[in-house]
Amino acid sequence: MKALAVANEPEPFWAGADEGVHIERWKASVGFSPAWGRIGRCGNLNGSSGVWVERQVLAPLGAARGAAWITDCLDTYRGSTGGARRIENTYAPFAVANGLLRATFLPHPSENDIVREALRDHRDRLLAELRTARAEVIVTLGNAALRVFRELVPLATSEDPGSRLRPDPGHYGNARAVRIGNMSAQWIPLAHPAAPLIFQRAHGRWMAARATE
Repeated sequence: MKALAVANEPEPFWAGADEGVHIERWKASVGFSPAWGRIGRCGNLNGSSGVWVERQVLAPLGAARGAAWITDCLDTYRGSTGGARRIENTYAPFAVANGLLRATFLPHPSENDIVREALRDHRDRLLAELRTARAEVIVTLGNAALRVFRELVPLATSEDPGSRLRPDPGHYGNARAVRIGNMSAQWIPLAHPAAPLIFQRAHGRWMAARATE
């Protein structure tokens, strides 16, 4: 691995522009010692998903990031399998040798785990954010977000996208009317930035269609 997460991102789908500030803040908070090695920026490994959201979701919708409310189904970082291995074989021996705390973070959940945890532990938070944002257009990214949102908010029409995002033009990115309390909104289910190539191609077609509207 070329980089290892040490904390939650400062905001959902962070674009990474101010990573230097956050690195220095983290170093100060942990009392980083030069004897431990070097810590530096990792370029586009930080914020790549946020940049994708800005360029390939918000821009086609004509929305600036400052005008968007962005949230996550789960609001804390979850480690990847590769990250867990690197923690165990690289950081853990270093921590023991230097009297530092062992790293602790939750493993990356499956799609079903995300949906289950979001609806069990984050339902009230997510509904409160939806009501506060009062957005006219709501976008979900990925299948887990689609499934969570579908359980939280009733459709105002019979055009149910089902519980799986599909890449075909008759389904991908089609807007559905929803009701959030006394407010109406359009819901657009899209792929997550890390989605497989077939969905990236579907997303490209969606962007092209938006450009001609």
